[in-house]
Amino acid sequence: MSSTVRSRRVPRLAVAAWVLAGAILVALIVAVADYLGTPDGTGGMSGHAHTSEALYRAGADPMRPLLGTALVTVWHLDAVALAVLVLVAAWYLTGVALVPVRHPGTRWPVARTISFLAGLAVCALATNGSIAVYDQVLFTAHMIGHLALLMVAPALLMWGRPLTLALTASAAPRRVRIERIARGRVVSLLTSPPVALASYTVAIVGTHLTGLMDTVMRTTWAGQVEHLVYVLVGCQFFSLILGDEPIRWRLASPARWLLLAVAMAVDTFTGVVLLQQTRPVAMLSSPDLAVGALSDTHTGGAIMWFGGDAIMALIMIVLVIGWLRRVEASDEKGWLEQARRATFSAHTGAATPESDAARFDDDDAARSSYNEWLAQLDRQR
Repeated sequence: MSSTVRSRRVPRLAVAAWVLAGAILVALIVAVADYLGTPDGTGGMSGHAHTSEALYRAGADPMRPLLGTALVTVWHLDAVALAVLVLVAAWYLTGVALVPVRHPGTRWPVARTISFLAGLAVCALATNGSIAVYDQVLFTAHMIGHLALLMVAPALLMWGRPLTLALTASAAPRRVRIERIARGRVVSLLTSPPVALASYTVAIVGTHLTGLMDTVMRTTWAGQVEHLVYVLVGCQFFSLILGDEPIRWRLASPARWLLLAVAMAVDTFTGVVLLQQTRPVAMLSSPDLAVGALSDTHTGGAIMWFGGDAIMALIMIVLVIGWLRRVEASDEKGWLEQARRATFSAHTGAATPESDAARFDDDDAARSSYNEWLAQLDRQR
């Protein structure tokens, strides 16, 4: 009876995710249509000339200094980005709901779901929040958006393990097809460490240290393409670092640390070059913002250098902590335990028994040697 109830409830949860997604999509369509129908200030309607603004940058308030409450209250509507994010969220939640159906008694980890949805939320903020409103007039805001879309959001998305979820929630025939694609030549090539690192390097250097950035800062559609490329390249890179997905490449911890270190070097190089620029990045003018273009470019370089390295360093710390926990959990004589026993032997001259840690601590001979060592330390004082 309980299995029947479960099988009925889970599809309802999946349907609810798509119903909510549909409602949000309808609201987005209405909002875009409403913006297209607003007067343009010349007695006519905004109409076709502002279609791109309606789709990507609708509803933004007049520019004012990006300080204080403006950081959280200023926004615009990037309807296309929000529509994609809503659909991806509905897909992921559907997979979460189907896991118990495919594998009774198994539930998808809540932490993975929270991480993936948090990654989508970061994408939403980076494309609709204050940094997105100002990303064509302030290079500093543009750079913060880069860090969010290229590093923070992909790291959270890949920690959510979407490919593993797709396999777990799929029926057997579809699971075989997904596995075949995931381990096929194209995906294996794109996710190989040299290609992933090269893509990351090209994305960082190519969009910041060439004339391409001037085009991106002044052209709405180019900025949208840039956002998409950043998220895809970030997921390509962090699938090797954090994903542990069922792809061909499963890197050992030292290899992951090495990739992160090289990526940090790329961020540092790009930031230093921007700090030394003598020509500012071309931006749209805004008379309400009293910011020097060259100083804003230099500040953006500092954000890339210190902000990018800080994010990568934090991810590396998380990886190292996870590795230490796995080592201790998989081996009762991990490196910490081995170091403890080696120190004991070095100071007492007693051989440590090859028994487990509990018996080692309860061994009478070991305890006597330890007490004698403490007595020697006390006499030396």
